[in-house]
Amino acid sequence: MPHLKPIQRSSQNTNNNSNIIFEEYSIPRAVLVMAAPTVVTQLISVIYNLADTWFVGRTGSPDMVAALAVVMPIYVMMSALANLFGIGGSSVISRSLGQGNVRKAGETFLKASAGGIISAAAYGLIMLLIRPHIITVIGGDSGSYGYIYDYIFWTMILGVIPTVMNVLLGHLVRSIGFPKQAGLGMSLGGVLNIVLDPLFMFVLLPPGNEVRGAAIATLISNTAACVYFFLFLVKHKNNEVLSHAADILPKLISGRSNKAGRAENYEPEDSLIMKEILMIGLPAALSTTLAMISNMVANHLMSGYGNEAVAGLGIAKKINTIAFHTTMGVTQGVLPLIGYNYGAGRYGRMKKVIYFTGAAALLANLISCACFRGFSAGLVGLFIKDASSVSEGAAFLRIIAFATPLASVCYMFNAAFQATGSKMSAFILSILRKGVLDIPGMFIFGHYIGKTGITYATPVAEIISTTIAVILYLIFLKRLSAEQSNVISS
Repeated sequence: MPHLKPIQRSSQNTNNNSNIIFEEYSIPRAVLVMAAPTVVTQLISVIYNLADTWFVGRTGSPDMVAALAVVMPIYVMMSALANLFGIGGSSVISRSLGQGNVRKAGETFLKASAGGIISAAAYGLIMLLIRPHIITVIGGDSGSYGYIYDYIFWTMILGVIPTVMNVLLGHLVRSIGFPKQAGLGMSLGGVLNIVLDPLFMFVLLPPGNEVRGAAIATLISNTAACVYFFLFLVKHKNNEVLSHAADILPKLISGRSNKAGRAENYEPEDSLIMKEILMIGLPAALSTTLAMISNMVANHLMSGYGNEAVAGLGIAKKINTIAFHTTMGVTQGVLPLIGYNYGAGRYGRMKKVIYFTGAAALLANLISCACFRGFSAGLVGLFIKDASSVSEGAAFLRIIAFATPLASVCYMFNAAFQATGSKMSAFILSILRKGVLDIPGMFIFGHYIGKTGITYATPVAEIISTTIAVILYLIFLKRLSAEQSNVISS
């Protein structure tokens, strides 16, 4: 756990918009302003993922639907890269602004962006090299191979940089006090994708190319969102954080500052900022990566029961992401709010944000759980008409729905740990939910119960993870209280 004593603010004033939201708004208003755009963004993301499945499902081909389900885990890996630098950068930026250290916030913005571009390019190159070999590893078969091969090319080779940077810049822009603009940029890709999907799938390309059409639509949409963020950065170049980032860029390239005195005091922080970004972002990236591996294992185990079972599980998981992504949107949205108040030493306000946000997320997920269990067959039937796939998917959805209320607690506490730089607690939660608990659980329950047992691992893992999350948060509060007492006594 990091040192909790507030750092003396510099003479530089932080962004006024950030100060007003983070310091002066009431808790409900601040949470709403920060979280609402992110929730909308996440829901639009879910909708366009569901739209891909829904449009492909109109073909009546389990092979095409299974292809989208199987390829999704390695597609989500790009989100892991975005979270590595986006959430890590957002945490460092928000705490730096709370401390009044605008210079560090600017350098963090720049280095997080650069890290995202480099890692995205590397991922695209890797996918180009291993594409022929990875398809069977992730659960593809002869029926879905060609569809997966195409999807990887358009979205993960040609489209990797705009896909990563769209999400990454959304995190960073939100952390400097522009939640609406961040939400608009990230939503743009989803909305455009929904519009372009049917155009490329059913009009511009011949029948049989629906998966390729969905992939091309995704590439164009993410590119458009990335262009939006570039124009935003140009328009707001006079923002203090962005101005500092622009001033540092020549120094990082040539070792000099383009304005005398603006970057001269950066030397002690140069070697530490990227490490801090990575240490905070790693749990978020690891969580996404382990979720990918978890889905790959689930698809692999389920593939032994046929493509109908794989398609049913894929649809059930996508429906369940409505609840998960809503919670993710809420918690990611308030991460800068928590981090700012933590950096400023406003611990009472910080805790109120955590409790209010957690309660709202829990209520929303309880409602989602009831809906998913009560209308499982109808919901799955919206995406595929194959009776066997609907039956399988409905059974799976009723089981994994139990995990949604518990996940809201884990997501909230994990966001609090990320925002406050509590690296070890964030790391522990990240590897528990997806990886340490659910993957062995899938093998154990699958062996003894069968295909429905594979899905039992999800709620069981959430029960254990939630218990541990509460314990870790209580330890965090105890340490926080001890640090506050030391500050007062000194």
